[in-house]
Amino acid sequence: MTIAAASKNEELCPVARHIARAAARLFAERGFDATSVREIVEAAGVAKPTLYYHFHSKEGLASALVTVPLSNLVATLRRIVTTVEDPISCLEQVIEAQYAFCRDDPDRGRFIYALLFGPLGSEMAGELEPFKDRLRSWTDSAVRRLAEVGIVPRDRVEACATACRGLIVISTLDYLYQEKTLGRDLARDHVNDLRKGFGGNEKIKGLES
Repeated sequence: MTIAAASKNEELCPVARHIARAAARLFAERGFDATSVREIVEAAGVAKPTLYYHFHSKEGLASALVTVPLSNLVATLRRIVTTVEDPISCLEQVIEAQYAFCRDDPDRGRFIYALLFGPLGSEMAGELEPFKDRLRSWTDSAVRRLAEVGIVPRDRVEACATACRGLIVISTLDYLYQEKTLGRDLARDHVNDLRKGFGGNEKIKGLES
């Protein structure tokens, strides 16, 4: 099975996950190009053949670091948006899922941000392109659900979605690089702030908090 196939269809096994976490830490600290396979296996405490068995190459390892977890995150957002009935709870859960993603592995988060803000046109940054659109789409879908019930005016959906994405990016960057907290109540607080700033008809039965 190729790395591309494995990354889409199965979770990493414990050994592979351990290697990936060690690599994420090095990639986040030094950059992908400046990190050698030797440094990765030394940090992980495994032999080179073990890394090549699971990932085939350093590029395959970096791809798995991006593709596997982001595929899972996209699937989580899709499930939330399509199954959670209350639109306020839906948006809170969509935001919290993205915060939990960073809390689960901060080094992976820093590596992904390094790719996002790194040199344009880099091969590894290209791995993120499909996920950027999907993450944005499901986050925006959660905001549109607020408009469907009158919590956000329909003509302000785009502005509200932009503000929502901005809060997510700023909060995760502050957590990853400024050592600020990313508490489990933060998503709820952000949704309350968005409702105050973009609020439409809040007096809808069953939706008032």
